[in-house]
Amino acid sequence: MDRVCKIVISLMAALIVMMAPAICRGATRPRVNTGNGFFVLNGKLYDYKGDEFRIRGVNRLHWDSQSADGIARSHANAVRWDIDFSRSAALNVSLVKAQSIARHEVPIVGNWGGTCSQDPAKLESIVSTWVAQARQWRRLDRSFILNVANEWGPVDSAVWRDAYVSAVKRLRAAGYLAPILIDSGGCGQDMEDLSKYSQAVFDSDPQRNIMFAVHLYGNTNDYSASIRTVHTGDPTVITLDSHAPEHPFSPSFNGHDNSWSGLSAYRISGVRGMTQLNGVQPARVNVGGVQGAWTVTLLIDSSHWPAYTGGGTLVDYNGNYAVRMARLAALSTRVGAVYIVGEFGPGGNVGASPTSVTPGEIITAAESNGIGWLAWAWDDNDLPGCRADDHWFSMTRDCGRYRRAADLTRFGRDVVLNPVYGLAVNAKAASIF
Repeated sequence: MDRVCKIVISLMAALIVMMAPAICRGATRPRVNTGNGFFVLNGKLYDYKGDEFRIRGVNRLHWDSQSADGIARSHANAVRWDIDFSRSAALNVSLVKAQSIARHEVPIVGNWGGTCSQDPAKLESIVSTWVAQARQWRRLDRSFILNVANEWGPVDSAVWRDAYVSAVKRLRAAGYLAPILIDSGGCGQDMEDLSKYSQAVFDSDPQRNIMFAVHLYGNTNDYSASIRTVHTGDPTVITLDSHAPEHPFSPSFNGHDNSWSGLSAYRISGVRGMTQLNGVQPARVNVGGVQGAWTVTLLIDSSHWPAYTGGGTLVDYNGNYAVRMARLAALSTRVGAVYIVGEFGPGGNVGASPTSVTPGEIITAAESNGIGWLAWAWDDNDLPGCRADDHWFSMTRDCGRYRRAADLTRFGRDVVLNPVYGLAVNAKAASIF
């Protein structure tokens, strides 16, 4: 019996050894993907070992700043570079290798020449540059992500779709096999390009190795309010439980000025009794009421619905940061591509496209939905001498340098050092390093 047991044990051990690679291996590269670097599969990003990689990093505005050591100390696992494509590709590739890859950061290299342009010719020119420099940049295929153009394209447009279908075709024909990252239109902020057209762009890629990014600035908000009462009828009027001096969904409206909000839909949850109200509901583009009795008017007929008995919260469906993150996660599942937040700032209503949404709100919503993120920006200086303060978008105070907490702006300290969601505690380097 002992001899039989030993034989069985030996056979089982041999079987375990044979099966170990399959058991321990991460994701398998799709057959259509012929690259040797990062790859996209079922809405997630993987390195060439098959290990999932979640982007948690920063944007770097100045290629010639003193940022490399500081970014490494931040523990960012990815850096989105604004590269000067008038320099030789060989110099740029060497710079990215030395200052990102050697520091175990995934470089996301972008061309900023078409920022906020809607001209297809501008995108074609940018792609032509990528094609002309392919021999050099393809040296990084194993470890980089190609961000075609920063914030190019129109809002909610088949032009955005068709231009990027063409761009992907040209880039793949030039031999690029790395993931291609594509910014949404509308200066990077439009959700409808992604919702309506990213599937077609993803499907056009023979490698199925496409990522998409949205940038969260002025078109994103944290507007929300609880419901006090519902006036049934056609239309339906909701009175909000808010004593704020300005309307919760239109901060410019105080009951006396204009009542234009621009919001076209609300997502409602938690309503009791009149449960048909829960979900996404279309709205008029006006708000009303006075302090203590602000109102929102919905374009629905609730005349024959059950009585409202309590509860309920409203958020802006098209602009609320949490809803946007959930929509990105849903797109990842439906389309199969990877969606990330490519830029967000310090909030505080600064800049040309201001928002009150905080970095903490964006990061925690991204994390809860499995979405990668990149803060803008490590070195976006607003003072002379390559310096910055707390009133702009820079994460560092002195040209990207960071050795101690005092070298970071308030924004930088939040993104890097927050003990719950900061880079120092959450960012994990790709397993390939």
